[in-house]
Amino acid sequence: MGKLRRVYARCPVCDNVFPTLSAGSYVTIGREPDLCPKFPGRASDGSRLLQSGVTMCPACSFASQGEFSGLDLTFDEQYDLRERLEDDGLLRVFREHPPPWLAFHAAEVCGQELGAEARELGDLCLRASWVCRKEKEQPFESTFQLRAVRYFMRALEEGSLYGREFPVTAYLVGELNRRLGHHREALNWYVNAERALKEAPERGLAWLERLISQQSKLAREQAA
Repeated sequence: MGKLRRVYARCPVCDNVFPTLSAGSYVTIGREPDLCPKFPGRASDGSRLLQSGVTMCPACSFASQGEFSGLDLTFDEQYDLRERLEDDGLLRVFREHPPPWLAFHAAEVCGQELGAEARELGDLCLRASWVCRKEKEQPFESTFQLRAVRYFMRALEEGSLYGREFPVTAYLVGELNRRLGHHREALNWYVNAERALKEAPERGLAWLERLISQQSKLAREQAA
């Protein structure tokens, strides 16, 4: 399925050096309709691979995608991040015994503080929901799905998406709404995604067209 290797990271906020896991190349066997990758083997192994995409410092909880490489924070940014992380309710509750999704939440908090784009924050929440699904933590899966929807809608409203990003994001808003039980809202977003797909300059999106058709039919059945 894929190998995890142990690497060392230096936190750009508190300068702590700590071991973490990084994924090399790995194999998938398809994707679920919300684009969650399917991995061969146990769901917990797939969860660990997804978790390796985010690094979190065990000392101060600073987190981001990747291995902190290239991050050069100012003194003011470090100070503001420390305060934000110390004040975060979920981190206070779960810091001692972090659940599998906590690094994604921490990365979302840090991304907000550093001015990350809405699409990036939505992607973090989406990936957190995938981890929750593989770990069978349904309430938190729904929580992260809802947060992803809000970020994706903001990205669509801001007009900051280009090429295939727009129809894919509109589709994800529809699919996540369907999973949250908002079937009528989902149908509206599938229509938006289909319209955006026709206007997209890129080719090679037949897979998305099939997903829109398939999930629209499912949402209509569920809404009946």
